[in-house]
Amino acid sequence: MSQSAAQTPRVLASLADELEHAGALCDRLEMLVTQLVRASRGETLEIALHEAQTVDVLTQHLAALATFTRRLSTQAHAGGEYDLSDAIAGVTLGDLAMRLAQVTREAEALSAAESGDLDLF
Repeated sequence: MSQSAAQTPRVLASLADELEHAGALCDRLEMLVTQLVRASRGETLEIALHEAQTVDVLTQHLAALATFTRRLSTQAHAGGEYDLSDAIAGVTLGDLAMRLAQVTREAEALSAAESGDLDLF
């Protein structure tokens, strides 16, 4: 096993930690936006509510990426190939899961094409 392959689980775990940290910072930002919304009066209230929801979506997105990355880190510790389907199964945001699954399908199609296998649909 090469030095870089041996470091992969630690790098993935570290990346998951950083994503979780970024999510925690977004939680703090969301609290600030919520306080600003409560203090807001008039037409800007609707805009502020929308922005507060955007921060919440960002927080959920970071949490989902952290879960995905942590599952990959666990698989890397076990050795062998990665089961991206299992890692994607932990992603609760539908749009993000679909984008990650698309990458998985493209990688599988490329691998099959390189191996000379023929997939019939």
